[in-house]
Amino acid sequence: MAIEKHHVKSKLAVAYQLIHTPEVSGHIPETELLRESAFHRMIKKYDAIYLKPDQGRKSRGVFRIEKLKNNEFQLRSGTSTTYVHSKDLWNKVKSKTEGSRYIIQRAIDSVTKDGRHFDLRCHSLRVNGKWKVGGICGRLGEKGSIVTTSHYGGTPILLDTLFTKHLKYTNKEKTEMKRRLERCVVKSVRHVSRMYPSLKEFAVDIGIDRRKRIWIFEVNIEPLIRGNFKMLPDLTLYRKIKRLRKIAK
Repeated sequence: MAIEKHHVKSKLAVAYQLIHTPEVSGHIPETELLRESAFHRMIKKYDAIYLKPDQGRKSRGVFRIEKLKNNEFQLRSGTSTTYVHSKDLWNKVKSKTEGSRYIIQRAIDSVTKDGRHFDLRCHSLRVNGKWKVGGICGRLGEKGSIVTTSHYGGTPILLDTLFTKHLKYTNKEKTEMKRRLERCVVKSVRHVSRMYPSLKEFAVDIGIDRRKRIWIFEVNIEPLIRGNFKMLPDLTLYRKIKRLRKIAK
């Protein structure tokens, strides 16, 4: 289904919508527009933060900043790493983000047992007036990478594979997590759709921390399935979403 291109894409606007929605606000990491005052406040408050282009796609231009010892910080982009002293940190951030509108987001450690970053791509469609989840797959980042998208070496994997092999969930834990994920996705897109009433599908990128808490990283208003579901070893979900797109259209 063709996606309409005239909609304003803003990660910050969507985050604010969900932050002020009691049903899902507890799933949203703190998110702010990148300004010097907000940057200093959040870097002081959290051990790690992400910087993301407000209208970026495919993880382009994403940075992760982590606190180290002795007023040192680690600034990572993709698989590259730079070490910066606290007195030089803001100037370094400015030089890397100048000319673009960025957001700051609290970093959530959504990592596998062996320390690889992962997230979930959850595709939702409005079918016959009702929002439903068409498919959920995992995305496993390369070792040492801060992002999970296939454009930067990430690997789309089946949800059961992620849960069983990489997170060591029991069958009961898998069933419960899938139920919680679907409820969270439907609630979030139901509210985001009020901002984009003509759209019939969204993709929600979700992380799960070590305590099994669900976190919504962002909601995509122009979701693609080729770089996620089409790359899975089993194309059942890809075909399902294609079929639901035709019905939704």
